Amino acid sequence: MNELSQQEPEPGLLVEWRPTTRTEVAVQQRAEHPAPASPIQESHLRREVANDAAGVAHSSWLGTSFELPGRIDPDAMAAAWRQWVRRHGTMLTWFEPDADGELRRYAIAGDDVEFAPVELGEHTGPEIREHLLNRFDDAAKALHWPPFVLGAVLRAESSTVYFAVDHGHTDGYSMVLVFDELRRLYEQEITGVDPGLPEVGDHAEFAARERAAEIPERSLTAAVELWSDFWLSGGKKPAGFPLSLGLADGEAATSRLTEYELFDPRQANVFGRRCREHGGGFAAGLFVALAIASAELAGEETYRTLTPVHTRDEPRWAAAHGWFINLVPIHFELTGSRTFGEVLLQAEQAFARARGIADVPMIKLMQHLGSRLSLDGIEQTVLPMTSFMDGRRIRGHEDWQRADAQVLGGPREETDVMLWVNRAREWTCLLVSHPDTQVAAENVGRYSERVRSVLHRVVEHGDHELRREHARPEPASPG
Repeated sequence: MNELSQQEPEPGLLVEWRPTTRTEVAVQQRAEHPAPASPIQESHLRREVANDAAGVAHSSWLGTSFELPGRIDPDAMAAAWRQWVRRHGTMLTWFEPDADGELRRYAIAGDDVEFAPVELGEHTGPEIREHLLNRFDDAAKALHWPPFVLGAVLRAESSTVYFAVDHGHTDGYSMVLVFDELRRLYEQEITGVDPGLPEVGDHAEFAARERAAEIPERSLTAAVELWSDFWLSGGKKPAGFPLSLGLADGEAATSRLTEYELFDPRQANVFGRRCREHGGGFAAGLFVALAIASAELAGEETYRTLTPVHTRDEPRWAAAHGWFINLVPIHFELTGSRTFGEVLLQAEQAFARARGIADVPMIKLMQHLGSRLSLDGIEQTVLPMTSFMDGRRIRGHEDWQRADAQVLGGPREETDVMLWVNRAREWTCLLVSHPDTQVAAENVGRYSERVRSVLHRVVEHGDHELRREHARPEPASPG
């Protein structure tokens, strides 16, 4: 993962693939699509509409970049992109608010989709980065078609492929899938070899199903109990970073993404075995290490976070592109626990309870609970979260490092901290998106090093004994 503003592209010939005139005519003759936005899509889109109306600069896209060997054939890549877009039905659609403010979905037929390469000239690395930042912010939006930008930097020895799409049509896992699928479609155009890709469903159909689904009473009761416990235990506030970020109340700062390596392959395997010996899993063990760091550095005896879980509950969604994510709360106590192993049992139970309500959309539940827990409007808020993804079973993962495959985000302002732990074949790393202040950089560094220390002690010694000699520090002054 990387922020595009922190990327350093190599110079080369910048090319984009844009809709042909025939396709643009088809867009003007659009037809309304029967599928509504999913609950999480609608929340995202309404925030996007509000920001646009207020003139607030924002990056609503997710992107990816990766290397392909040699100077790619622009016409063959145009055909590959056409095949890719036609495979994923959500990419054929966009949204427009009507006179009453309701979001309407529109669509273009797959047969009408064509792309043609447009050369934008030779550029330096900084020029390419600035072009992409501006282009993605302007064009990769779900309120028109296409909601994506297709591009590449061509060179004799290698070509860097870029793709960005509005977050309303994608999630981070979907972006990880683009690399292998597109390169297979491109190879098909060059060699004629069948890419061997699985059949995929259309996220627009998933969105309609999720919107129409009635939440079973048993699931609703479990979700209400879990969210109530999570929210009330934190004083009706989101879970925040335990140390000062150098911001005054209500203040935000430009975000910065910092990466910390946690494990090499051997260490990751040993950590997973240690967790099983204590009766928990790898993901729960990570949450425990984060919780222990909060306890040791800030005196936090309660750990609370939100974590994304996938909603790909049928085989047709497994390789589909879309936003197949729900946010669920994790909450457990450290009071009375002396070791990593003792805390892990509680964390594993908390994680299991959270996964058990994956089928209850957070936005629907917030609407149901808003007045009771003072959550009105929370669906419009970007909440801090902690994500874990194990990419070792994703097709093409063995080539990620060689192809420099990255998931990209755009510049934004941050008031808190977002955490991602990603496991691949060669490494497991912690990525932290935090306000770009000196205080935040120092405290995020302290926190991440403590997390790594806890993890390595578990790997080397089988457990970690909590050190509670640290009192809660006074907040650092803003700066």
